[in-house]
Amino acid sequence: MPIASLKRRLRLALCAEGLNRLTSACFLSTLLAACSAVDTSKTASTAAIETPPNQETVATASTIPPESFNRIVSNSEPIDLWERLRLGFDLTADYEHPSVTQQLKRYRQQSYFDLVTERAQPFLYEIIEKIEQRGLPLELALVPFVESAFNPNANSHQGAAGLWQFVSATGRSYGLEQSWWLDERRDPLESTRAALDYLEVLYAEFDEDWILALAAYNAGSGNVRRALRNKKNQLSENSRSRFWDLKLNGETRDHIPRILALALVIKSPEEYGIQLVSIPNEKYLYPVSLTNQIDLSLAARLAEFDLESLKRLNPHYKQWATPPDDTRTLYLPDREGKRLASALLTLDSSQLVTFDRYSIKTGDTLSSIARRLGTKVDVLQRANGLKGSRIIAGDSLLVPRGEISESQFEAIGQNIEEAQIPLPTSYTVRRGDNLWSIARRYNIRSADIIQMNDLSEAALLHPGQQLVLREPNSSQGNSTDSD
Repeated sequence: MPIASLKRRLRLALCAEGLNRLTSACFLSTLLAACSAVDTSKTASTAAIETPPNQETVATASTIPPESFNRIVSNSEPIDLWERLRLGFDLTADYEHPSVTQQLKRYRQQSYFDLVTERAQPFLYEIIEKIEQRGLPLELALVPFVESAFNPNANSHQGAAGLWQFVSATGRSYGLEQSWWLDERRDPLESTRAALDYLEVLYAEFDEDWILALAAYNAGSGNVRRALRNKKNQLSENSRSRFWDLKLNGETRDHIPRILALALVIKSPEEYGIQLVSIPNEKYLYPVSLTNQIDLSLAARLAEFDLESLKRLNPHYKQWATPPDDTRTLYLPDREGKRLASALLTLDSSQLVTFDRYSIKTGDTLSSIARRLGTKVDVLQRANGLKGSRIIAGDSLLVPRGEISESQFEAIGQNIEEAQIPLPTSYTVRRGDNLWSIARRYNIRSADIIQMNDLSEAALLHPGQQLVLREPNSSQGNSTDSD
């Protein structure tokens, strides 16, 4: 185990055992005091032993003021999550690098801390718990502050998503499911598990140097390895990481100092003019196991919990319902979670709206699909937000398995309107496509497609044709500024 982790565990152990040690000391002091009260007449002939004039008085139970005793007892555990973070910071050898000092001004903003504190409050306890269970430095808990400003819905222009900003391929390699129904890169707990797995792999790869591991998390391990090869004969000074001597991209050069500057401000917020709103050192999220697909609006009603709040705690669900035919989890506060779990025990499964997903084939029509699947055309239209009967081969339709109430149709329609499809740089034309259908799919204007591709309004598209949908450096419509 790394020395830093041992030091941190020792600090926490000393903190937790403080009261026990104090009790033992009080007992021994009381015992010694009792012994000194024994009749001294039998030892009157013994030469008196004087206390040296400069010797300090040893504190006993009777000499410890009540307020000091109460202070020791109350400090046996961190008062809130900020204090818990401070106790677990281990990368202090790199805090004083000039690059860290330069980034401090970035975090001398009360509005920033007010925002990230509100966002972090439901999730930070679980993140700290998972890091401590592995014996890792708690600076790692600051990565979501810097990567995404603790916004689980953050997207980067490179396709990274979630608190820990996983790109799709890396997320899948660490077990994060990504489908039409959900994206576990946005799951606050699952993404934390995956991020810590990844960071531990990088830590082992880069000779147990956490700063290099964090740099590789941001820039990619290949880029860090190349930079190290160019500096292989140079050693870092003052026990600092080799990171500071490497030639890496500007984003990564700033990324590490930002994490450490943030740690400095959290360690001494008053010094930097920041007031940290206390986050209780207690569990907030409780998982509720779901054995059937359930409409999120129904889950919110059963839990007597606001739907928007439920979505904020479960940002990984992309649609208005959980995925079909699989066991899933909803995160809720304790009381609401128990209420939902209790309701699900007595709920008739016919009351749950469930869907099948149908992949449209060449030659399909809404009426033929409805006949084949035992439903109605208007049900398919309303469930999929279709205004007409035009469908495109290769797309998918949601097919309700049972009857849908008017309120459930409204909830579905709201989620369809809120759903956004990422706008790609280019698009490959498929059979059945036209300018209008492509524009509708990505919520852009057909006139823009015509202009960017130098087409006429009457142009015929053919399968395989490449169309430019946006400039390579322009932002996507659903990107979130995470900084």
